[in-house]
Amino acid sequence: MIRLMSENSKKQSAVLSKKYSLQKHISTLLGLAIALTYLLFMVFFGSKVLKHLISLITVNEYLLIALYISVFIIIIDIVTVPLSFYGGFVLEHMYKLSNQKISGWFKDELKKFLISLPLIIVMVEIMYIFLRNFPDTWWIYITMIWIFFSLIMAKLAPVLIFPLFYKSVPLDNKEVKEGLQSLAEGTGINIEGVYKINLSKDTKKANAALAGMGSTRRVLLGDTLLDSYSPAEIKSVFAHELGHHIYHHIWKMLAIGTISGCLGFAFCHLVLSKVIIVLGYQNIHDIAAFPIVCMSLAVSAFLFLPIQNAFSRRFERACDRYAIEQTNDPEAFISAMDKLAEQNLADRSPNRFVELLFYSHPPISKRIEMAKR
Repeated sequence: MIRLMSENSKKQSAVLSKKYSLQKHISTLLGLAIALTYLLFMVFFGSKVLKHLISLITVNEYLLIALYISVFIIIIDIVTVPLSFYGGFVLEHMYKLSNQKISGWFKDELKKFLISLPLIIVMVEIMYIFLRNFPDTWWIYITMIWIFFSLIMAKLAPVLIFPLFYKSVPLDNKEVKEGLQSLAEGTGINIEGVYKINLSKDTKKANAALAGMGSTRRVLLGDTLLDSYSPAEIKSVFAHELGHHIYHHIWKMLAIGTISGCLGFAFCHLVLSKVIIVLGYQNIHDIAAFPIVCMSLAVSAFLFLPIQNAFSRRFERACDRYAIEQTNDPEAFISAMDKLAEQNLADRSPNRFVELLFYSHPPISKRIEMAKR
């Protein structure tokens, strides 16, 4: 009788996870469609008008770009915020996955806006300096700056960005720390570099991650995971994150991102060179053509996404194997995966096309199958 109830519970969970995943994917695709529609409108109608209105305020090139980008970003945020609210708040509460209050959601969105807007303005100002002075080779210089920016953000994010959203404290559970100590020895990760983050203030989902570079490198374990999983299951998750460190996956993903970024900027240059005259823009560094830059980079990012996800899934599989080998406890790994699927309402066996397009991790069913082998 108990076994039958367990099977029924799993079936219900599988149905719910399918529905949840489908709605998340539809929400994501609708968001992309709305953003694309906005960019197309700006390319053919709105961008030149926006530039003209701002040029009535200032003729200074740098101030004009800063004001243009500010208005451009504010409009696209206003256009997309209803869908963001649905996907990030309504849907999560609908499936009982969120603890977040509506005020907390808007507060976090405001933080993201205030952090991202100055960074975007600085990056665009730099890009247009090179567009003006090196119209044929600007994309090479911007790629190099992008590499530098990515390294800085990877290093500083755990100490400057993450704390703005989640409080993190060194792991203080003695039993758990002792269990992780032997795994950490000889890896270059000090056990004092393992932090507990208060995910539970916003979500009921469990998660863990390796973040930072050099002196800021740390393993982050959500309190939703630490409070609900057995010591053996936590060791398995921790060992998986150690695998990313051992195999230098942060560096490898940065390298992959650099290559795709370089090709994306080259594609953007090709598109800009071909369409500026056709669409009536003044030159390649006309800020009114910025929506074309956005569309070009978005298209290239979308085309490279399945490739990047394929590399990511390969890295995750390697870390799964590492975790099982280091803990010598495949049962704990399987149990942790089962719990994660249940707690995060993850689709255990997604459609193959969906997996290739959206999944940076192997589906839970494949991870468990590998562990059983």
